Parts: sequence; C-alpha cells; structure tokens
Amino acid sequence: MIRHSLYAGSWYPADAKDLQALVAQSIEEARKRATYQRGPYRFAVLPHAGLFYSKAGIAPFFTASYPNLERILILSPSHYANLKTDTLASAPLSGCQTPLGLLSCFNLSSAQDKYFSAIQSEHALEMVLPYIASMPNPPSVGLALISRFSDPEHMHTIADQLVDDVGEESLRSGKTVVIASSDFTHYGPRFGYTPYQHGAPKQVREDDLALSHLLCEGRVEEAFAFCGSRHSTVCGFAPSLVVSAIAHRMQCTGWVADYYTSQDVSSSEDANFVAYSTILWR
Repeated sequence: MIRHSLYAGSWYPADAKDLQALVAQSIEEARKRATYQRGPYRFAVLPHAGLFYSKAGIAPFFTASYPNLERILILSPSHYANLKTDTLASAPLSGCQTPLGLLSCFNLSSAQDKYFSAIQSEHALEMVLPYIASMPNPPSVGLALISRFSDPEHMHTIADQLVDDVGEESLRSGKTVVIASSDFTHYGPRFGYTPYQHGAPKQVREDDLALSHLLCEGRVEEAFAFCGSRHSTVCGFAPSLVVSAIAHRMQCTGWVADYYTSQDVSSSEDANFVAYSTILWR
C-alpha cells in the first residue's frame, strides 16, 4: 500500500522545485529566531495547517541534523474518520508519496488494512512529509491516528504500547523520534468556540501557552484536565499527550519553540483564527 500526496497542489506546492524552495527558506528563517536552540530533537508537537500557515511551526524541528535517525513516527488526530475513543489506528504501508520523492515506511504491530482510507485522507499526517523527504537521508516513516482519550489511564496505555512497539532503546538513542501533529485553539463562530467576549487572541494565547508548558513538563494528567475544563478545540490534543508522556519518560527537556496564529500570518482581524504551538524536546 502506498499513501499518495492527496494535498499537493492545494495545501502546498505540487512542483518539486517550488516545494523544495519553500521548505529550505522556512528552515533558514527558523534558524534566525530568538527561540532557536540547536538539536537534534527527540520528540515534537508540530502544526498541520496548509504550509502557508504551518511552515513556520514545522521548520524548527528540521533545523537540526540527525545522523543517527532511522525512523520518524507521526501521530495525528483523525479529522475525517470517526475513530472510537482510546483507539490507535494505523495501516500497513510500504511507502508515502511526496513531490520530493517516495518515503519508505515502517509499520506498527497493530496496523490494519481497514484504517488505510483514514490514513490516506488525513492532512494532519501529510504536512510534515515534504520536510522529511527533503532531509539528506530521509528516515522511514510510520503513521498513526488517535483522536481522543476517555481518561489519562488509556493515554498511558497507548504510550506504553508505542514504546514497546518501536523499542525503548531506539527512542532513547534517538534512532526513532515521535512527532505529534496538532494545531492549537480554533477560535471563533466558525469553530463554535467563543468563550471570550474581549481580547480573544490574548486570552487564547494564555490558554495555549499554559497547555504547552504542561506538555513540555510531562504533566499529562493536568493537561488532560485543563483541556476538559475549557472544552478545548486543540485538535491534536490526544497525540500531544502521548508524545509528552513518552518524552517525560525518556527524561527529555521540552520548550516552546514558536507560537503564533493564522492572524499573524495573514495580517487578518477575522473573528475566526487558529493558533499554532511548536514544542520540541531534547
């Protein structure tokens, strides 16, 4: 099974030269930011909007070189398939197609054919793939979906399952890294989320950074409660919890490498906006 580039030509350039230029320029810009810290990075939470919006948040992970890297596991929510709560979904893949070349894949032991359409249709898995394909020696890629947890105990169960599956030593040595694909708060009438009458961008920023720091520190039970109490619209909350838990177990140090909103990118004052937080662990 090959996963095709469903969003090339719409969410990002389909032309290889144009896409390579976009990737290279965004990585160079990331190296100039005040928050830049040298990698390699072991775990990450990266955004997944169209690359016009998400490139600034994805690029920081790829400022580093990864001489020992063999595999990248990408976890995302499912935006189009209705997955059961506490369900980790993956499909057996032999490759992922990108405009920059075919990426090889590795598969989780739980991979099932029935989830292939969900994996194929998911944009949150695809946005980071051109960046991986642009690496000097692209690693193998694994793809999986997890949309929601009923409680932190199930989150720890999935985290344990993934550590066993990819190998704890591989994670500790940096041969395997894990990326959670997540945009942060979706705010406005379009998203059915308008808790703040005044100063929404500032309030949303405070909420998102509070959550980001809980994730940085591996305080996943508090992060779970935080999102529940605010009826959060952070779409990749479940994958982010899993990555935070595993990074904490591996005694990695996390920090917020970037935070911005779609308003910052488009210079729009639209009442509807999406926020993006980039979290990296070393």
